[in-house]
Amino acid sequence: MKRFLLVTLFLAFAAGTARGQAGVQTKANVEYAVHDGVSLLGDLYLPSSGASHPAMIFMHGGGFSRGSKAGYGNTWGPYLAERGYVVFAIDYRLSKPNQTTWPQALLDCKAALQYLRGSAATLGVDPDRIGVGGDSAGASLAALMAVTQDMPQFANRYPMDAFAGVSTKVKVAMPIYAVYDMTAQYKYESGLANNPKNLEQFIGGTPGQKAGEYFETSALNYIREASTSLGSVAMPNAGAKIPWFMAWGMADPVVPPAGQSVAFAQALRDAGVTVTAVPVPKIDHFWFPVTSLTGKKGDPECEEITPAKFSCSGPTPNDYVVSQLLDFLAHNL
Repeated sequence: MKRFLLVTLFLAFAAGTARGQAGVQTKANVEYAVHDGVSLLGDLYLPSSGASHPAMIFMHGGGFSRGSKAGYGNTWGPYLAERGYVVFAIDYRLSKPNQTTWPQALLDCKAALQYLRGSAATLGVDPDRIGVGGDSAGASLAALMAVTQDMPQFANRYPMDAFAGVSTKVKVAMPIYAVYDMTAQYKYESGLANNPKNLEQFIGGTPGQKAGEYFETSALNYIREASTSLGSVAMPNAGAKIPWFMAWGMADPVVPPAGQSVAFAQALRDAGVTVTAVPVPKIDHFWFPVTSLTGKKGDPECEEITPAKFSCSGPTPNDYVVSQLLDFLAHNL
């Protein structure tokens, strides 16, 4: 009888586990490249069917100096995979007090895109339907991937990569509360009592010391150069040829919406881009990879307990954006 009970409990546990993973295959810590001796890893979330699926690469936030791909394993990774999308949530090299990571972080992200496209047949990915997204610093990198795509300046930096020659074009961009203007963000952070100095560490100095780097790390500059109002002197940009989905918290004190997301959305529209913009009321920063998808409707009802940890008595910020996000993907990716 005891053996029977143990077997019954085991089978019930196994069945519950199978239900929890129904329709999704997870491959954790997939090595997508080795750069300068550093193994770069990502987590794959794959629909169970073997068809050719659209795919999204997600980069985590953390001020370019911390954070992990793990958050997407609790939210958008399995959620989108259940709905027919391959999701590749990646880690990239993080800056340290004596080690900048520009442009290394961007080059790592591009290598992940090349891995996904180069392995498309094996992974069941449609190589022509790959988008990029992320939150905060990861969203800034996603935006930079979208505006640089196959630019020679960021190509072939790691010729030993297995897929070094593969295109880094993307079909859609989905940055969530990103920094698009590094100089403006530096000025804002300089006025804070507790200045994090994330950008100085990431880029290697102040805008006065690294003017060129602050310019090239700001996706806003690439899009403003493509504004249709410039007429014949406008600089064509691949990022102005794809649709964008943007979301941000309207009460964000970390990355002020007016100087970043709102300004960037307008610049995209000035360049003729189709933009789906979703300002989220009553919420600030950090929420995209960590708040649940409950199916509840309405404005978010959440309290931020600590950074990146929320207690929600009603709809979450992800509940607020999910219908428009899924509609955007269905029509554009």
